Amino acid sequence: MRKVNGFTTLTVSLLLVSILVAVSAFIGKVLVSDKRIALNEIEYRVAFAAAEKGIAEAIAELKVDSAATAVSGSVASSSAQATYNVTMAANGATPGVTDIVSTATMDNGAQTRISVQVAESSVLNPNNSGPAAPLIISGTTPLNGNITIVANPNGSGKGVPVSVWSKNAVNISGSALTCGLDEYTNGGCTTNNAYSYKQGASTVINSDIVANDPGFPSDMFDYVFGEPDSAGAWKNINAKATAIISSCTDPQLTGGAGFFIIEGAASCAFDSIGSASAPVILLVKDSSVVMNANSKFYGLLFSYDSNPSDASSYNIKVNGGAEFYGSLLANHDSVTLANGNFGFIYSEDIICDFSGCDSSSLGSGSSNPFISLGVIPGSWKDW
Repeated sequence: MRKVNGFTTLTVSLLLVSILVAVSAFIGKVLVSDKRIALNEIEYRVAFAAAEKGIAEAIAELKVDSAATAVSGSVASSSAQATYNVTMAANGATPGVTDIVSTATMDNGAQTRISVQVAESSVLNPNNSGPAAPLIISGTTPLNGNITIVANPNGSGKGVPVSVWSKNAVNISGSALTCGLDEYTNGGCTTNNAYSYKQGASTVINSDIVANDPGFPSDMFDYVFGEPDSAGAWKNINAKATAIISSCTDPQLTGGAGFFIIEGAASCAFDSIGSASAPVILLVKDSSVVMNANSKFYGLLFSYDSNPSDASSYNIKVNGGAEFYGSLLANHDSVTLANGNFGFIYSEDIICDFSGCDSSSLGSGSSNPFISLGVIPGSWKDW
């Protein structure tokens, strides 16, 4: 009987030991599997972080150099290390779109790939090739003094010049002349080569002066920037600005090309701003504008009144000897162009800078301060 009891005890003991060994082996496999899963997760996260860093670095590089084609680097953690290589190439189907592909590789050869598309967008309304005329006023436009206006040669279509575009009347007094750029640069505008003019008792107004236009934009902000005037639109525009400043004598205005917003200035009086190779977009908000005598402005100036229906509108005044290359726009009335010699010259090269066209001296891409880069929604892929 004792022998039977001993055999039973031994059998049960061996059975328990076998169960313990099996359980231990199972637990060991589970722990090893969990460790492998955790390590794979860590490696995946490191690789994904590296690929994401490559995308961010590529976008940053394109903002500095729009011709950049590749970037590379690495990301290291205490558990893993990954290298990334990114290519940037123009999309063959859509102009202004760049395809970015970032590939991150682990030391063990595992890879993660992310791709995204970014698109260029201009500060100005993409639906316009540029302002239709060198002088665009949402009100009455007085052409007084010895003023010369050089028309946009394609303001109302290919080969259809526009010198002035006005919501209300265009009043000509003094000695006003409008003409083409060739005439202006080769001997100057005269009554013999002018489109429209006022000379003594003679007044000739042709189709280059568009007055009392029922099709004039009801929202000049939308016409200029491509977004209806709203708090959200202002948030977007502020984000695109090179700087938001409170004075038209700020040194930044003469420091190179850029988009500047003047806000909080009682009056915006300035001497020369910008240059032919470094023009500016100047958005003057709720302030009178005074262009001092013998000064030069290169770019686009938009005088914005947040309440244009208010009787106390902000005035625009250009003094004698001043030259304006580009386009002057106002969403309000009360424009006074002073007596004396001054000119508004539409410059296709300057307007081209703002849209980054091929002939632009500033080039395309976000190396141009008037062009921004944005990720196209839905283009992000990480599979």
